[in-house]
Amino acid sequence: MKNICLTVCLVVVSCFFANAQSYTQYFDGADTSVENSILVRLDTASSNIWQIGAPHKVLFDTAATVPNVLVTDTVNDYPTNNVSRFTFTIVPWTSWGLLAIQWKQKLDMDPHRDGGVIEYSIDTGGTWQNVFNDPHVFNFYGFLPTNRDTLPNGDFAFSGTDTAWQDVWLCFDMSWLSLNDSITFRYTFESDSVDNHKEGWMIDNLMAHVSLMHPVKEVDKKDYMNVYPNPTKGIVNVEFQKIHDFHIIEKMEFLSADGTVLRQWTNIPTKFWFDTSKYADGLYFLKVKTNIKSETIPIVVKKD
Repeated sequence: MKNICLTVCLVVVSCFFANAQSYTQYFDGADTSVENSILVRLDTASSNIWQIGAPHKVLFDTAATVPNVLVTDTVNDYPTNNVSRFTFTIVPWTSWGLLAIQWKQKLDMDPHRDGGVIEYSIDTGGTWQNVFNDPHVFNFYGFLPTNRDTLPNGDFAFSGTDTAWQDVWLCFDMSWLSLNDSITFRYTFESDSVDNHKEGWMIDNLMAHVSLMHPVKEVDKKDYMNVYPNPTKGIVNVEFQKIHDFHIIEKMEFLSADGTVLRQWTNIPTKFWFDTSKYADGLYFLKVKTNIKSETIPIVVKKD
């Protein structure tokens, strides 16, 4: 495949900054300029099947915004034993608030076998983090729960089939970043050795939004703070209700039963996890202070 480097624009939306700019790009290039864009780069490997163009398949037959999409081959089903990638980098202009990546997608992949993995890196590709279940992901929604899967190699991914255009949001809490830190996103399609004549992954209307407030999908939880599993054998997840405002854990402490502080964190996102596997079985306490309220939760470590 020829090397394709497509300019895709960065959409910046702010509820507080009057001078915020707005950009759009639907893989057609008409609205693109170097000054107000980011670059989507397709992997240059000859086996890379990501292409930009008008889709001509059975299920993938039209773009969300015609004529073009980003798709795993515009004509052919995806091959076996394939790994194909594209990346793009965003440099948020603030280290506070939320960064939301938004796109439309359709899926047609073998469940539990083939899938679409999304990762991010803050060290220019030195290390990659899967966005599913990442503590810095503020929210991730817009896709069907049945299309969230785990591949044989352990990667969390999109898989299965959904032929309706889904409007997907991937929202990051940026308070843990330094000003002008770049975030590189990598979308990877993976297939195994079994060919069931599937069409793959199709993406359109890719955008980004940076704001101090962001319309998120409210999570219906009875309690303000959700800590699980409890008892735990090791990993403890901490999640708070999503609110339509700036929201952060200002301070969190993990204490022994006698009140000794064993671990401490400051200024972390409201979706977080930590490991207790090095501590002995017994009763502990998690003391959490957000910018909204404070709570203390008993934690039972029980590895047997």
